[in-house]
Amino acid sequence: MANVREVERKGGRAYEVRWRAGDKFKQRTFTVKREADRFALKVETELAEGNTTDLLVKNGKTVRQVIEASLAASKHELKPRTYNGYVAIYDNRILPKFGARKVGTLTRSDVQAWVGELHAAKLSPATVHHHYVALKKALRHALDDRLISYNPCDGVRLPKAHNADGFKPVFVTAAQVESLADLLDFQRPYGLLVRFAAYTGLRAGELTGLRIRDLNLKAGHVEVRQTLQHIAGEWVVGTPKSARSTRNVPLVSRALVADLREYLVTHPRSGDPDALVWPGRNPGSHAVTYERVFDVASFRRNYLKPALRSLEMDDGMRFHDLRHTFASLMLAAQFPPYEVSRWMGHANLATTDSIYAHLYPSDYSAHLDRFEAFVGVAQS
Repeated sequence: MANVREVERKGGRAYEVRWRAGDKFKQRTFTVKREADRFALKVETELAEGNTTDLLVKNGKTVRQVIEASLAASKHELKPRTYNGYVAIYDNRILPKFGARKVGTLTRSDVQAWVGELHAAKLSPATVHHHYVALKKALRHALDDRLISYNPCDGVRLPKAHNADGFKPVFVTAAQVESLADLLDFQRPYGLLVRFAAYTGLRAGELTGLRIRDLNLKAGHVEVRQTLQHIAGEWVVGTPKSARSTRNVPLVSRALVADLREYLVTHPRSGDPDALVWPGRNPGSHAVTYERVFDVASFRRNYLKPALRSLEMDDGMRFHDLRHTFASLMLAAQFPPYEVSRWMGHANLATTDSIYAHLYPSDYSAHLDRFEAFVGVAQS
């Protein structure tokens, strides 16, 4: 219940509204009794509906304080790369816009206008969505702490993505993979690395973090158990992207298994199961060294792009496109999509389907034969 009492202030008579919120008391002071009475009724309405009254207090928390609290609360459950991504989004485009605002004053129209500004600034729909999600996450934290009575991100319209934001993966054939690898064999073992990436579909961080122990050649598969990523200037060991990303990927090429077996014999740290499989590059040269971590960006810049140009292939091809190539080759070989999805470590089959459905085999002769056989049996 909110109580109104008359108090003396330096400026004269005033009216103080005081109420209990949880285990604490809150109050606001008015110079006109009628305003104090109206405010007291508003407080009692909010309390009766189970809403927070924090936004009724003039010294409510700012959006910056809410974001800081949200980051602190979720840091332990976020991967370092994800956490740093949120920090960058907040620092670059959310705090400059809303940081000083009281969180209780933020409205849906404010957020809608901000989304429009991002879109007008030529940010892609996917990037706008990432920023919106970051803001919504922080405001959900404020809602859970009862600092606000609703999330102003709810109901906001986002720009639609057309053709997945221009997403155009590059698929190369098995023959092109071999041509590319043969050209890179001048700097061993990078030719083998290209074959390995194209025939296993590992993500860059998974491939970088691959250890000797993870190559189970006897069983004929790769055990994806850790990642290694360059985050905020240092290499950080982590876990695969999701629960399904911790997986075993079959080595479907006998030639690849033979090449890996030969490579491990010459690996300078083959006796150390925790040693990284792939070497890095000595700065300022093309010499590889096992003293440095394999850097995908450096590899693409110094080896992959020049090789693509020499072969007159698409030099805009990313290292990640070798992962797309793996999917296209496995589906062309008519492996079941659910198996390919599992080998790629997708969270679910829907992810695989949304990206690669156009690659599914379209020869339905076996289906026709099966149906006609069924109908024939049913009619006999």
